[in-house]
Amino acid sequence: MGLLSKVKFLTGAAAVGGAAVGLVFYEVMSRRAKIPGVIGNAWGKSHNADINDYLSSESEEPVADVRGEWFDNTQPEDLSIVNSRGKTLRGYLYPADEPSDVFVFCAHGYRATGKGDFRLITKHYHDRGFNVLLVDHQAHGESEGELISFGYYEHQDSLEWLEYLISVYGTQIKIILHGISMGSATVMMMSGSDKLPDNVVFTVADCGYTSMKDEFSHNLGNMHMPTALFIPTTNVFNRVFSGFDYNEVSPIASVARAKVPILFIHGSKDDFVPTGMVYSLYEACTSEKDLLIVDGADHAQSYATNPD
Repeated sequence: MGLLSKVKFLTGAAAVGGAAVGLVFYEVMSRRAKIPGVIGNAWGKSHNADINDYLSSESEEPVADVRGEWFDNTQPEDLSIVNSRGKTLRGYLYPADEPSDVFVFCAHGYRATGKGDFRLITKHYHDRGFNVLLVDHQAHGESEGELISFGYYEHQDSLEWLEYLISVYGTQIKIILHGISMGSATVMMMSGSDKLPDNVVFTVADCGYTSMKDEFSHNLGNMHMPTALFIPTTNVFNRVFSGFDYNEVSPIASVARAKVPILFIHGSKDDFVPTGMVYSLYEACTSEKDLLIVDGADHAQSYATNPD
């Protein structure tokens, strides 16, 4: 093969490789992606299906159905804020039956919604006299935005939601953070932020990942794709189109400077965010902490698997 032919071959291979990397980035990060084929099997798997499907048909626990029915028949107050990037974000407030100064802020997972991920557990908090705020992150549900950032922009927006709560409901309110999957990464990053208001008293981090890079590496490995190629090259796309670096999404670094107690929860059968990650997070956390491994639970199904 002559020099010109080699140049053409390498140029063509680079173009094909670049297109493949760009497709992976688009399918994982874009709101409008269709998630086809093998990418869909790993990244598009829903942990937002009807949560009652995960309950055993032989279950003797009727409370789970009651909680779902309560949620489906309860109308929340619709809220919205405009974030610092000019995007309108939607929220849904379930007020306590009696006046309460406690608010639970709920952050959902990847390609999910606030109402989807917290369909059952909202009643759990409501029954304890708490106000519950579910939000749709950017590029999810009824909120604006096109790109998913795995906690980077989501945690910034969520801090703005807390500012909203404090401005409307008073400086004396107490706030509990509860996040699932990507939402868990979000609340962990909030818990270690210098901008976290003193009103936050507790965090629940359910099935969160140690870092964006770790999560990508794990799932790329599940798809038998070359991590060493795709992580740095998709990160180039990410810096250009999303405006941040993968290394800036590191919940494990955030919990090392956490300002509030954290309860870590993870299912023993989770392979989307592998269970092993929660042990690393727990060890890294420097605040008061506890750990709950729910036996038999798949990704984001700990509460459905064992409500008690």
